[in-house]
Amino acid sequence: MKKRILVVSTVAVALASISLLAACGKEEDSKGTEASTSTSSTQASKAPEKRGKMTTSIYDRGNMVPEEGTLDKNRWTEWINKNSPVDVTFMPIPRTKPEDKLNVLFASGEAPDLIQDYDMKNRSSWYESKQLLPLDDLIAKNSVEFKALLERNPLLKKFGTRSDGKLYDIAVLGKLEVNWVFMVRTDWLKKLGLEAPKTTDELFAVAKAFTEKDPDGNGKNDTYGLTLGGGYNQKVIDFMFGVPVFSNYNSKDGNLQYSWENQQASLTFKKKLFQENAIDKDFAADTTGDKAKRDFLNGKLGFYTGGVPSAIEMETLLKNDPNAVVTPILLPKSSFGQFSPPVTSPVQNAAVVNAKAKDPVAVIKYLDFLTKESTQKALKWGIEGEHYKLDAKGCPQITDPDKIKKERSYAGDYGMIMSTIPGMPTCDTRIDSLSDSVPAQKELKRIIIEARKLYLAPERPVAGFLLEVPSVPKDLDMIVQSVPNIQSAASKTGAPDEFVKAIVTPSISAEQAIKTSQDIWNKAGGPKVDEWFQNWYKTNKDKAILVTDIYTLK
Repeated sequence: MKKRILVVSTVAVALASISLLAACGKEEDSKGTEASTSTSSTQASKAPEKRGKMTTSIYDRGNMVPEEGTLDKNRWTEWINKNSPVDVTFMPIPRTKPEDKLNVLFASGEAPDLIQDYDMKNRSSWYESKQLLPLDDLIAKNSVEFKALLERNPLLKKFGTRSDGKLYDIAVLGKLEVNWVFMVRTDWLKKLGLEAPKTTDELFAVAKAFTEKDPDGNGKNDTYGLTLGGGYNQKVIDFMFGVPVFSNYNSKDGNLQYSWENQQASLTFKKKLFQENAIDKDFAADTTGDKAKRDFLNGKLGFYTGGVPSAIEMETLLKNDPNAVVTPILLPKSSFGQFSPPVTSPVQNAAVVNAKAKDPVAVIKYLDFLTKESTQKALKWGIEGEHYKLDAKGCPQITDPDKIKKERSYAGDYGMIMSTIPGMPTCDTRIDSLSDSVPAQKELKRIIIEARKLYLAPERPVAGFLLEVPSVPKDLDMIVQSVPNIQSAASKTGAPDEFVKAIVTPSISAEQAIKTSQDIWNKAGGPKVDEWFQNWYKTNKDKAILVTDIYTLK
């Protein structure tokens, strides 16, 4: 109704103006020259708004197509500068350890105005050294599109707000999506008269049967149920027992507590698998998990853990074993509950603004530009008619795969901080790109659809408590870094060295290994780190970003 009233009022004013001009036509003739001069003078005084200028980092992943130019000058940088309200200069930064170059640029006063970097530790370091600009007032006064996005999605602001209560990080809104899968050879289950395991005890029984009862029917003792080779296969057992995905801490009785209890339960289970010959005993040599994947694709492994397989990998499996049927299943329930494997978070911090940005308003205008639907379509899909055509749903259909490969393969990071926005067609490119006429692709489509139903459920969240883990002060971080032998992230096998030693050594129990690790942690000063996290959580309970938050976005 308000819009309608506004239109009627505007038309009425316009009609009144026309009548007035007609009545005064003769009188205006005598004053025409003066009126014309006055109008010209007014128009001349309204000079075009000056275009802002800014610099931004762009990841150099080593995938630039030489014929397309360079990362700082190519068809997409030109498109951006032609259509953006500000002039943008792109500064390539190595994707591997970007902080090395960025810290040098900060020290020399030449860091880009907009710093695009996924690494939370880097952004926290710059925040603590007061090298970042708070964005609240800038957005409130100068933004339209991005401000509206924050208002529609409060979690974006929660993600980007730092300990001083101000917004620093630019969070990106995406889609909650399957990342890892835990799959079983259902044809093997059927042959042995078994069901998919629902508990960790049942998982042990099935893994042992797959190892001992010749599920592939070749008369040889050459299959395994599970493996602990590589990070995926170690971690999935941890997640079953509630070991956190993103930190070392769980919540208990309203406080943060180091997850020693969960880790001991997981280690006990792994040790039992090894002792009972239910896994490949050479797992420690498979540091990358490549052998585990080969064994699965060659039809020698009953359970698969990892990222969603590619169409090529599914084709390899079916070529090696045409009868193979794999199905994603829930992570078996343990005494700590039931969890899902890691998923892709629908919110992620991806950029910050340099405190010494010469034109911070230009950065905000650029954010608005990236939030527009027209920009999103261009930087995500390409140019309509050149790179794609729209189907009946308004979704892109690639017209020339070779052209896309050449002109789009390097372009993803130009839209690194674009959020998915309402109004964009709901296009399931992950599924739509798979053809039912190709058996391997048809199977992969089924796997993705089934995995989504299982893993994107708030009643079975990802293991852990904190989603966005705060960075500890440097002196405490040195404590953490000083004990790599009890840190999963520092181990080549995906499990702490002390734990691997316990798995393969009959005389070392899981309880002893945990006790040894606790002693190492305590002697290094670990309790100070624990105390810092506990105090931080007490102070920031309302600001803490939890695993459960990712299920609140629709």
